[in-house]
Amino acid sequence: MRITTSLAFTLCLSGSLTARASSSMATQLANHYLKSFPAEAAKPSSKADQAKKEKASDTDITAIYLAPRTERNVVFNEIFAKSSYYEHQYKQGSNLLNPYVWNDLHLFCGTTTTPAYHLLSRMNKAITVLGEGALASLIAAPTANLETLMKRQRFIDFLCQKTQLYLDLKSQLQNYKTSEKAMLSFWTGTEPLYVKEYDKYLTGLFYTSSAASNKLASVLQLKKVWLRDIWNIYSNFAWYPAIIGPISICMSYMGVKGPDVSLKTFWGQFYPMFLPGWNIYHVSQLKNVGGQGDGGTTFLYGISGFITLHSFYQGYSGYRNYKEYAGVLKNLALRMADIQTFLITVKKVNALIEQYPDVAALYAAQLEPIRTLLARSNESSEVGSLLSSLEELPLRSWSYLWNNAGKLLATYKLFVEHKAVFHDAMYALGELDAFLSIATLMKETAAINGPHAYTFTKFLSPQSHTKPRLTLVGMWNAMLPPMQAVGNDVAMGQETQSIILTGPNAGGKSTFLTGVATTVLLSQTFGIAPAKSCEMTPFAKINTYIDITDDIAAGKSLFMAEVDRFQSHLRLLEHLKQGKFSFTIFDEPFSGTNPIEGAAAEYSVLNYIAKYSNALNIVATHYPIVMLLEQREPQKAFKNYKVFIKPMGKDGKIQYTYKVVPGASNQTIAIDILAEQGYATEMLQQARDIIGHPEKYKKSFAK
Repeated sequence: MRITTSLAFTLCLSGSLTARASSSMATQLANHYLKSFPAEAAKPSSKADQAKKEKASDTDITAIYLAPRTERNVVFNEIFAKSSYYEHQYKQGSNLLNPYVWNDLHLFCGTTTTPAYHLLSRMNKAITVLGEGALASLIAAPTANLETLMKRQRFIDFLCQKTQLYLDLKSQLQNYKTSEKAMLSFWTGTEPLYVKEYDKYLTGLFYTSSAASNKLASVLQLKKVWLRDIWNIYSNFAWYPAIIGPISICMSYMGVKGPDVSLKTFWGQFYPMFLPGWNIYHVSQLKNVGGQGDGGTTFLYGISGFITLHSFYQGYSGYRNYKEYAGVLKNLALRMADIQTFLITVKKVNALIEQYPDVAALYAAQLEPIRTLLARSNESSEVGSLLSSLEELPLRSWSYLWNNAGKLLATYKLFVEHKAVFHDAMYALGELDAFLSIATLMKETAAINGPHAYTFTKFLSPQSHTKPRLTLVGMWNAMLPPMQAVGNDVAMGQETQSIILTGPNAGGKSTFLTGVATTVLLSQTFGIAPAKSCEMTPFAKINTYIDITDDIAAGKSLFMAEVDRFQSHLRLLEHLKQGKFSFTIFDEPFSGTNPIEGAAAEYSVLNYIAKYSNALNIVATHYPIVMLLEQREPQKAFKNYKVFIKPMGKDGKIQYTYKVVPGASNQTIAIDILAEQGYATEMLQQARDIIGHPEKYKKSFAK
C-alpha cells in the first residue's frame, strides 16, 4: 500500500522543498527570463570590420552591438543585482509566492514551443530595458502591504488622469532610450573601449602611467597640449621655419662668425631658405644678384626643393594627427554623451514630477535614488567631479580645438571607476517606466472599447475581515487578448472556501485557474485586475500546484513529486499566522497514479486542508468523487463549479463556451474529441462500450 504510506508521511511529517538559490532576485529573474530569448548568434563581421581590427586607431567605439538577451542580462546581473537600493527593496524576494508560481503561471518564460509568450510579454509596455527589468521585478515580488498597494494604485491613477505629465515622462524616457544600448555596453565585457588593444592605444595617446593622474583634468590637458597639439600637430606645420631653420642658422653663424658679418645679415640671407615655397624664389633672387655660381645655385635649389616637399609631408602628417586625435576624442565624447543623456533624463524626470506636488509627495520614496545621485554633483569628491563634468561638457557638439579634452578624458576614467553609483538611479528610472507601462496598458486596453479591460482592485483590510475573501466579476485571463477572452465570476469567502472545478477537457478549467491566480498576483503587485470589478483581502501566500513533473535525477516518480509538493503546502498552512491568508490553485492533483487511489488521495487531502479557514483554494479535477465534498462536508465550505460545454452544433463540432458556472459537471466529451480529431470508428465504439458498461471491464489492483 504505497499510497497509504506516502499520504501518512505527507500528513504527519514536516518537510520542505529545496528553496531557490540564495542568489539575489535579479539573478533568479535573469535565469528565468533569459530562457525566453533565443540563443545569440555571433555578430557577422565583414572584411572591412576584420581589416579595422588590425589597427586600434580604426576602431569605431560608437558602433555598439548588443543582442536583446545581452541587454537584459546586463540589466539584471550587472546593474540590478549590484544595486543596494534594489537589494533592499527585494531582500525578501518573492516569499509571498511559492517556488513554483513563476513557472506554473508562465510569468517570465512561456512553454517550450512558445517561450517568448508569457505574462511579462503580455503586460510589458515599457519603453526602456531598465523599465522592462523593473516591471519583471515588481511582478516577481507581490506584496500584502495595503499601504504600498494603495500608493501604487494612486500613482498609476495619477499617470492615467494627468495626461500632460504622462506624455512628458514618456518623452523623456524616449530620449534616454536612444542612448540606452550604448550606456549598457559599459557594463559588458565586449565594450569597445575596454578592448586591450584600444585601451593601450588610448592610454598611449592621452593618459599617463599614474592611475591617480589619469583622473586629473589639468594633468591630462597639459599632456594633450604639449605632446599632441604642439609636438604632433602644430610642430609639423612649422618644422622648418620654427625649428630646423633657427637652429641651423644659429649653429652656422657660430661657425662662420667674423668681425664684418652680423647675425642680422646672416639671418636675412639664409632664413628664407627654410620657408617652404618661398625658399625657391629666394634662391632665384640670389642667382640674379650674383650671389651664387651655377653649382651653388643648383645645390641650393635641391635643398629648397627638399625642404618644400618635406614640409608638405610634415604638414600632411600634422593634419592627419589632428584628424586622428580629434576623431578619438569626438567618439569618446559621444560615448560619454550617452551617460550624460541618462543624467539629463533623471534630472528632467525629477523636475517634471516636482511640478505636481500631490504626485511628488506620493512618489517621493521612489525618487530618492535619483535625487541622491543628482545631489552628489555638489560633492568635493571624484563622484562629484564626474557628475559635474557630465552636466557641463558639450559632449554632443565636441570641438577638439575649443573644448577641454583633459576634463573629458578624466571624466571617462572617473566613470569607469565609479559607474556603480548609477545603479540605484538606473533602477529608479526603470521603476518609473514600469508604472508608466501599467498606465499605458490600462489606457490602451480601455481604448479598445471591448468587452474587457483592467480595473483597480478594492482591497479589504485584514483588520476588519478575519477570513479571506475574493470576489471577481467579469474576470478574464490576462494571458489572452482582451477581445478574445471570456469573462467569469468568482465569489469566495466564508461560504465558499474551496471551489471544486470539474468539466470536460479543453473546456477552460486551466485557463480559469491561472486567470484567477494571475488576477490575485496583479492585484498584489500594481493594485489592478483584469476584471470588471475585483474585491479581495490581501493574501500572505499565493501558491500554485500545476504542471508537476517527475524528477528522474532525484529518483522521484510523478506521484512522489506530487506528494512532495503537497507536503510542502501542508507545512505552509500549518505555519500560517493568524490574520494571514493563503490562496492556492490546484490543477488535477494526484493524477500521477491509478485513478482509484488518485481520487482517494485527492479527496482526503482536500478535505484535510479545508480545516484551515484562512485559506482559499480552487481545485480542477477529473475525479467525480471529489464533487461529493460539497454535500458530505458542508461545514468546510466546499462549492462545486463546472465549465459548460454546449451540445454539438449542426456541423458536428463541440461548442466551447469557456464559462464557469456553479454546479457539478455531468458532461463527458473526451470520446467526442477523439471523434472530432478523426480517430477510427472501431476504437471509438469500444471506448463508448467501456463507458456504458464499466462492469464488463472492472478490474482492481487489490488482491
